Amino acid sequence: MKHDAFVVHVVDPDPAIADGLVTLLDTYGMQVCYYPDAESFLISQPRSCRRHCCLLIDADLPGLSGPALLQQLHDGFDRVPVLLFVSTSSPELMEAALNSSRVSVIEKPFVNGTLIDELLRMRQR
Repeated sequence: MKHDAFVVHVVDPDPAIADGLVTLLDTYGMQVCYYPDAESFLISQPRSCRRHCCLLIDADLPGLSGPALLQQLHDGFDRVPVLLFVSTSSPELMEAALNSSRVSVIEKPFVNGTLIDELLRMRQR
């Protein structure tokens, strides 16, 4: 992994999402690390996520949900930008995103252009 690359940590139960993102984001100079569930991400606690990265988290993860994962993140993760994937936007998720300067919500299925715009914005933070 390049030390200067922007790293996108994807927490999603569907490996096809990660595979597609690897191909798509590589063209923008971004790298993807994949975790099938919140527990895998928490166990790994990637050190590369302390800076120059973002998290893409599915809200409907098996086991620990995406919003619950966000509540458990600490030790430097409080400043990492987050893009939360939702199947249907709920008022609670939208309110949580609006109350946080680091969390954005995008509905699945997402449009690649919208996703790329969000990630490029996050990379500039």
